[in-house]
Amino acid sequence: MSCWLWVTVNGQDANYWSAAYNPAGFLSPGSAVAFTRDSGVLYFNPALLAYNTKNSATISGSVYQLNSLKIRNGAGDGYNLSSSNVGIIPAMASGILSVKGRKRFTLGYALIHNPVISYQATQQLDGKLNVLDDSYSAGPENFLAQYSVQNIINETSGLVGTGFQLSPHLAFGLSVEAQYREQHTQENYSARALINGVLVSGLPPLSNVEQSYLISHYNVGIKFKAGLAYDKGKDHFGLTITSPLAKIKSSGQLLSEYIVTDLRTSPTDTLNFLASTRQTKLKEKWKMPVSIAGGYAHDAEWGQLYVSAEYFFSVKEYNIITPRPAAFIRTNDDDNFFSSDLLKFKDARRSVLNVGVGLSHALSQDITGFAALRTDFSYADSSRYEDQEDGYVSNTSNYDIYHLQVGANIKRRKFNLRAGLLLDYGHTSQFLPSVNMTSANESNLLTGDIRPVRATYLSIGLMFAYIHNL
Repeated sequence: MSCWLWVTVNGQDANYWSAAYNPAGFLSPGSAVAFTRDSGVLYFNPALLAYNTKNSATISGSVYQLNSLKIRNGAGDGYNLSSSNVGIIPAMASGILSVKGRKRFTLGYALIHNPVISYQATQQLDGKLNVLDDSYSAGPENFLAQYSVQNIINETSGLVGTGFQLSPHLAFGLSVEAQYREQHTQENYSARALINGVLVSGLPPLSNVEQSYLISHYNVGIKFKAGLAYDKGKDHFGLTITSPLAKIKSSGQLLSEYIVTDLRTSPTDTLNFLASTRQTKLKEKWKMPVSIAGGYAHDAEWGQLYVSAEYFFSVKEYNIITPRPAAFIRTNDDDNFFSSDLLKFKDARRSVLNVGVGLSHALSQDITGFAALRTDFSYADSSRYEDQEDGYVSNTSNYDIYHLQVGANIKRRKFNLRAGLLLDYGHTSQFLPSVNMTSANESNLLTGDIRPVRATYLSIGLMFAYIHNL
């Protein structure tokens, strides 16, 4: 009987392989598609449960991790957006029940927590900029702009799987996973410019722009996985197919407001604008595509070589949240206007193929070293949206990430202790921010001219796993 301490890592919101529990998380116990002779309590491929014939139960798991995301010039030239956090992240509790009978089979169960992303950043510009036309406000104006953004996603899953042998070399498994996913996204921007050369009651008038958008939603869904495992001698093969996520229950809410006050769009035209809405109990969708994973492991005198890959199919553009046709743009004649395209919360994904490789090496009779490297390509693709100007995109990240794991397993008669270092790195020069405060003017409603900037993601973590033989 055994107990494992499971771990995961904080990932990004447009990448499938950020969590350690994936087909290439070789250092994490049981995170493999082919048989790696690992005695973890639950396997990514449920067919591998057939090779574990002992009852097991888990204790808690955690990972110590530092995450940092820096978007250079993310709010304007010289105004970076930075987000960092340090956490102790619980991961998985799981167990195995081996059922004896005419045909022995094994049941596995798990509760998994995955903090997908926790991104929060703020920035402020307070200075003299020439943001208003000199025809009515000569020279640089006192300009004050503030920007804040937040995106927090958490997932919790309950999983049950079973595996049994079809023949001495072939095993089959099935698993079902119920997932609860919640997301809170908020973006706020305000910009004010004091108009030069005019005083009203002894004070200068101002042009004002305010924008706010808040989305909160949750989804309860279910997906299924089927797996095969073939083992003969030193060679081990595995294959899984995972279904799309089917919705059980979901809901969302929206709060948004746009205000423009005394902003001249030309020397003779002044814009004043108010739009505001709050909507609750909105219909929500969250999609996960079909994926196919394969793996191969080869036993050698020095240890084991493991390679794996998983292909995720594309997802066409769809709305996670579609607002109802309620009043939004306000007027004095009770003829309020609404456009759901302005406030929709949308998603679209390109197909992705991730690959990974792992090595285990016997350093001594009781110590085995592990090293693994995997890709984690982003599925974000702005070209898949019909109109990039309408609505809000659900993900923050759009960069590829590369994951390195290095660690060791210490084996004793009563227990195994596994520890490792996790390093994640991602970058892009095509991150598209929402504002550019340093290029604000009337023609862009004081939000600035948007252009791609550079974003860098770095994560460093410590993983611990423990198995106790009862």
